[in-house]
Amino acid sequence: MKRVWLLVGGIVVLIGVGGLLVWHHMPKPPIPQHIQSQLTSSLLLPKAATAAIDRPSVKYDANTKLLTFKALYKGHSLIVSEQPTPEQFVDIPAAYDKLVDSLNPYTSFDTAVGTVHLARSKEIGNHQVAVMNSKGTLMFVRSNQDMTDDEWRQFFNSISLQS
Repeated sequence: MKRVWLLVGGIVVLIGVGGLLVWHHMPKPPIPQHIQSQLTSSLLLPKAATAAIDRPSVKYDANTKLLTFKALYKGHSLIVSEQPTPEQFVDIPAAYDKLVDSLNPYTSFDTAVGTVHLARSKEIGNHQVAVMNSKGTLMFVRSNQDMTDDEWRQFFNSISLQS
């Protein structure tokens, strides 16, 4: 009888350890669920095969409804921020155009999820910035170094609406 209990106990321990290993190695969503549940706008993310989201960098400010995170893309470190589209952009569409114009845009292109404007903003040291207002989300992306227009296109073409 003692052998049976030792065998049962050993099996229970193996199942427990196996379960922990499986749980630990399960893919985790790039944006933690507790943050996703607080979002009041659409979540737009690059495909994992295109860009890796740095999970420890994910931050959400409930007061401003601002989601920020870092994404690694082809050797570039991107800072992505997303927030609900401001009401004035919905009520007065020209307000968004005015924002884009204030960033010194130099080109734009269409993607499956919306139009992206590339700019060089004097306010952030003449760095490149990409802005897109789509699916109820205003998104800004800034790279740590210049990217080609084609790299920006590839990055934004990998963006999809998360459910």
